[in-house]
Amino acid sequence: MAKIAIFDFDGTIVNTITDVALSFNKALETHGFPTHPMEAFDGFVGGNLETVVSRMLPKDAISDENIDKVKFTYREIYGTSPKENTKPYDGIMGLLQDLKDAGWKLAINTNKGQKLVDDLTAELFPEGMFDSVVGYLESRPSKPDPYGVKMICEECGGDISDAIYIGDGMSDVNTAINAGIPCVFVTWGQGDFDGDFDDVVSVSCVEGLRNELLG
Repeated sequence: MAKIAIFDFDGTIVNTITDVALSFNKALETHGFPTHPMEAFDGFVGGNLETVVSRMLPKDAISDENIDKVKFTYREIYGTSPKENTKPYDGIMGLLQDLKDAGWKLAINTNKGQKLVDDLTAELFPEGMFDSVVGYLESRPSKPDPYGVKMICEECGGDISDAIYIGDGMSDVNTAINAGIPCVFVTWGQGDFDGDFDDVVSVSCVEGLRNELLG
């Protein structure tokens, strides 16, 4: 049975932070909230969109109403922006191709909206690179729920015991733990590795990830 490599998207295989930050600042400004310097967004992103928005709002402005306003405006702005700064991390394309050549199934599991991740994947990667792409839909649970992992394994025709999760945030670690599969935490993204977990290792470069997956 071919192994299944499940990748987070933002901060793991694609550097999206600049375009994400620009869109969030426009959304915040639209509703009269303070904007943030680019470097602050490393500490904001990770998890579902509601959690991300709550981190960047002033503490006295955190409410369901304000979170929803910024969230929906951000989705509109980001969805229609050109994303000129978004691209795969150096070395990722070669690693993905090597995994494909070695018989692996490749998948994406992200809390980014399904249409957005479908469009970006089609734009940034060769056709057929990924065997399954599972993004956010309101009709199904988001990470760290293991729903997406189970869906991917089914679509890839494999068992969950064949899968390994690769991500840059604690939501990715928790998704892997909840699914009962090993995880590789990559440190080049926006997350901080926090804790000592069984079946979780961290790597600081794409070559380190290659060694973990291909030996």
